[in-house]
Amino acid sequence: MTNFRLQALFAGLICALSLASSVLATPLLYSRRSGHEFTLINKCNREIQPIFANTACGYSPRCDGAGHYTGAQPDPIAPGATATASAPYAFVGRVFDKTSGECGPSGEGCSIGEFNLDTGSAYTAQAYDLSNIQGFTQGLSIGAAGCDTVTCSSVNCACDQAYPPGDETGCGADLPVRACGPGNIAFTMTFCPDE
Repeated sequence: MTNFRLQALFAGLICALSLASSVLATPLLYSRRSGHEFTLINKCNREIQPIFANTACGYSPRCDGAGHYTGAQPDPIAPGATATASAPYAFVGRVFDKTSGECGPSGEGCSIGEFNLDTGSAYTAQAYDLSNIQGFTQGLSIGAAGCDTVTCSSVNCACDQAYPPGDETGCGADLPVRACGPGNIAFTMTFCPDE
């Protein structure tokens, strides 16, 4: 009788541990595959129109495993207002304000935030930067939850904050690029951060 009770107790423990491990693993798998929340803040003295543009296999050489933004573009954001959007897992693309200049479909000619998310690297899973290579039109800032913030408020901002206009040298060692580890990182993008 004692052996039977021990066997039943042991079997019950094995089932409980198996269930607990599968329940704990589920959020980890979900958070790895879920999108990235973007908070878009308009500190400009005018309305802005944020655009999410896909650049995988184009401006970004990354093709395999790249996520594409397929949702509706955010609504225009009034001065002083905030909006949210969700970029997909592994999003490779740009975010820019199409009202700030003669922007092309991928932000050509304008100040842009660039994102290469969920790259598969344990250390640089989320890479992001600010670029004015194709033109400076406004100040931008990108913050990533638990990671560095990059801010460029003028055409002359430091090379460790943004790629300068016309400079395709990468600032020597891609100094503007920041990286976060893996996970469902949330981003904050501020338009005209110092106005």
